[in-house]
Amino acid sequence: MDHSPAGNLVLKRRVAVAVPARNEAAWIEVCLTRLLAMERDDRIASLRIVVLANNCIDDTAERARRLGGDVEVVEMRLDPDQAHAGGARRAAFEAAAALLHSPEDLLLTTDADTHVAADWLRRTLDHVDAGYDAVAGLARLKGAELRGLDPAHRARLALLRRYYAALDALRAARSDEAWPHHFYEGGASIALTLGCYARIGGAPAPPVGEDKALFQAVRAAGGRVRHPIDVKVFTSCRLAGRAVGGTSDTLDLWGRQAVDEPIHEAPPLNVALGLATPGPALTFADLPAEIDKARALVRIGRERMLLAEAG
Repeated sequence: MDHSPAGNLVLKRRVAVAVPARNEAAWIEVCLTRLLAMERDDRIASLRIVVLANNCIDDTAERARRLGGDVEVVEMRLDPDQAHAGGARRAAFEAAAALLHSPEDLLLTTDADTHVAADWLRRTLDHVDAGYDAVAGLARLKGAELRGLDPAHRARLALLRRYYAALDALRAARSDEAWPHHFYEGGASIALTLGCYARIGGAPAPPVGEDKALFQAVRAAGGRVRHPIDVKVFTSCRLAGRAVGGTSDTLDLWGRQAVDEPIHEAPPLNVALGLATPGPALTFADLPAEIDKARALVRIGRERMLLAEAG
């Protein structure tokens, strides 16, 4: 604890950010530069950034070392059965966690092709100080890269954004978490206290979906998870990534699949809301009508709320 200029007690935390990176020479310097340029805060006792350069055949590690003393680079060759997104994330978390000491210290991770908002850490600390054990930040696609995609591809992504926005508004009515919030849980923006990390036995390491598995483990251990809209990162629109089944694969599939093929990770409205068991899949041909249906339900919900408040 320390005292702020106003005389209030301030909990000072050591902070470590884990960045798994495999052949990310083209991205790593921008990622680290943004991390190093984050707004400072009296609540930060120390800040270290750990790059886990795993199984690289390029100069990712060398480029990361150029950024200076607050960046620690760990080079590692993971065994074939661990050389995947989950294995790399866990190894990066472990290296970063080794720099922390107290249960209140903060462990974060982001992706090498992602850059954080200037207030990423400060906003995250706000939510941890409010009593949350873990924070799932909101990832947006980098605007310049998004504009470089094929127009038809961009149009599909715009439809999906509208659909997910309506879904979030509908699911929020069933959520115990304070509104506004989102429902995204991805490796581009994860934070949890060291105590929480210890309680879940470290990061789960499935080949795909390690980010969602971590938050599931936090909830299973009784931890509180916050999904704030003010904790933001900006991630790449690249269509050929490092993780099989990751964001890049999904973006690529959304752009090239046939209009009548099922949309990956986009369940129909009634399934997403838990009103029906999985049936016919949602396609891009069906998506505009599904958006209209979702928005109509949002309007009905708001009208009912206004009537209840008036009554």
